[in-house]
Amino acid sequence: MKKKSIKLSADKNMNDLPSTLFVTDAEGNILISNEFTALTLGIPLEELIKSNVNDLVKAGYYNHSITMEAIQSKQKVSRIVNTNRGFSVRSTSIPILNKAGEIQLVVTTSIENKEKSPVFEVNDLEYEQFVKKEETTEIDKDIGIVAESIAMKQIVKVCNQIASYDTKVLIYGESGTGKEVIAKYIHQKGDHRKGPFVTINCAAIPPSLFEYELFGYEKGAFAGAEEDKIGLIEAANDGVLFLDEIAEMPLNFQAKLLRVIENNEVKRVGGIRNIPINSRIITATNRDLWTMVKKGLFREDLYYRINVIPIHIPPLRNRKLDLVGLISYFISQFNQKYGKDFVLSAEEFQKMLWQDWPGNARELRNYLERLVITEHVYMKQHLEGNVTDWFTIDYFIQSNLEKFSKLKDFTAIAEGRYIKQVLEACHGNGTEAAKKLGVDRSVIYRKLKKMEQVLEE
Repeated sequence: MKKKSIKLSADKNMNDLPSTLFVTDAEGNILISNEFTALTLGIPLEELIKSNVNDLVKAGYYNHSITMEAIQSKQKVSRIVNTNRGFSVRSTSIPILNKAGEIQLVVTTSIENKEKSPVFEVNDLEYEQFVKKEETTEIDKDIGIVAESIAMKQIVKVCNQIASYDTKVLIYGESGTGKEVIAKYIHQKGDHRKGPFVTINCAAIPPSLFEYELFGYEKGAFAGAEEDKIGLIEAANDGVLFLDEIAEMPLNFQAKLLRVIENNEVKRVGGIRNIPINSRIITATNRDLWTMVKKGLFREDLYYRINVIPIHIPPLRNRKLDLVGLISYFISQFNQKYGKDFVLSAEEFQKMLWQDWPGNARELRNYLERLVITEHVYMKQHLEGNVTDWFTIDYFIQSNLEKFSKLKDFTAIAEGRYIKQVLEACHGNGTEAAKKLGVDRSVIYRKLKKMEQVLEE
């Protein structure tokens, strides 16, 4: 069979490149993969998902398992791997550890090695960014930044480069992508780290109160002003002023903000003296500011003042590696917060991995918080042998007799429910659950999918 050559244009985003993917458990059993991975190995995807990475090496599909190397070392591993079909790939395995420091999952992704394989062409700059070890950045986890994708690693690298300067930064990104997290990272890495970090959500302040909130006021400036009040701009002195949703700032106030930026001073409402300020200004928006400028909705002079270093944060749906890291980070965070020991099942992980997450990291965080709180309780009931299980099934039959009258439909639901309970009792370990049930791992996921199809009909 003739190999199909795929050429990738230089302007294509790294997140859009075809790449191999393995998500395995701590024993190297493949939980998730994709069609492209199956193509590079020359085996059907269904068969691939039944496999263990060691078995693939023994069978000669490729020469070395960096997944197992990552499992043994509990550290990120990157190597060139050659497959039996002539593919030479740069593979990276990232182990995800639980609170006890044990392997929970291993995510392995690969990109074609341009130097050794003619099948793919990858932009030189993007390739170098992917493979250079010196570009790996140590990130303070308590800030909440997860940077496993090329896009986020580049953003962190830029942040490190500009942190020591007072250059204005404008952060673009959809709602929930973590614009404030990036701003805080710049603050912590910069010269103003010992100063305050003051956030102003421009969309949350009524237009009539903007000047009072940001500039403050002097005693007697208006009826009811019984004492002096410093504004948020003054409160950020010697620190960072983060203006979130800058596009929502009233047009008439933008000129006043421009003056503050140009002169590095602020005058309180009702005051007569200019107060010098020394703070770094970082702005953020989820809108196209230049389009707003052309429509007369945003001042052009202010736009050029704040848009010195633009940083674009891609949506989470385009950063699957970051999604995996955030899932692990949030679960660990909520387990610690609520005193839980929640372990994500492979089924749930697979479902989350392919969702679009329109609310990005914020939506993901809220979802996982609910999951840790509620699903843990559900698992605990079944692990302790809830005596009402059979009553629940009887009630389900009576309540859905007309909808699921066919025996095969009820069988699919009953089997699926039982498999879910066994999986939960095995903490999501598909291999262990399959052994208990006496079936192949692929049978488990096929029957769960069948149950979902019946319930959705």
